[in-house]
Amino acid sequence: MSEDLSHDGRVAGLLEGPAPWHRVDHHAEVGSTNDVALEQVRAGVPPGLVVVADRQSSGRGRSGRSWEDHEGSAGAGSLLCTAVLPAPASGGSLVPLAAGLAVGDAVRRQGGRPRLKWPNDVLLDGRKCAGILVERHAVGAGHVLLVGIGINTDWRGVDRSGERAAWTSVAEQTGGDVDRAGLLVDLLRSLATWVQSLPTDPLRLLVTYRDASDTIGRDVRVSFPDGDQLTGRAVDLDREGRLVVETAQGCVAVNAGDIEHLRPQDD
Repeated sequence: MSEDLSHDGRVAGLLEGPAPWHRVDHHAEVGSTNDVALEQVRAGVPPGLVVVADRQSSGRGRSGRSWEDHEGSAGAGSLLCTAVLPAPASGGSLVPLAAGLAVGDAVRRQGGRPRLKWPNDVLLDGRKCAGILVERHAVGAGHVLLVGIGINTDWRGVDRSGERAAWTSVAEQTGGDVDRAGLLVDLLRSLATWVQSLPTDPLRLLVTYRDASDTIGRDVRVSFPDGDQLTGRAVDLDREGRLVVETAQGCVAVNAGDIEHLRPQDD
């Protein structure tokens, strides 16, 4: 196991501060940080829990996909975490975008230049370095959000055949080692700030996300869960955080789907 991030002084300071986080549990390996977090919340641990792992044996992404993580030449190659939050009274559909902005803020503090691919990917130099999966669960009389985040911290030395050719890591893009404790603290602090702003100032989040988006302004192909597809130009976000795609038949607000950025010859 790499250093236990829960023992880092900066993490301890975060837990003692005004942010909503009260506990960080660090594991060498789990099946899924979302599953571990949900089990603990159902056992009575209140929101504000953060579960961190170096590896996942059954991590998952959107649409039931698996999430790959690898050990790079410098040790733990990923930062995998799930942050538990109470479901907000309003603006819940914007939480995945808030998580994307928070990852971008944290990666930027490490020296990266991130861009956001709607709805849940963070890119460095056009390649994926992080993904997000937000799940809503009923617990007791209320609901919680499990904000699952996987960041490739250091994939130097990892084989890039197949689909992994489209992935990268923070260390590869910045040319230096990653301060994982600092990355975690910056991520959690920023996530709390963005989520807490949703009920009162969702427009600020939408404007900031538009500016950071690598999707808006591009020609895209959207593949829906039922197998349908549409092609058009991503032109905006609506107030619910849906991607507005301009097609030959008019504008469509996309709530869920896989987005492929197209080159001019692809469409």
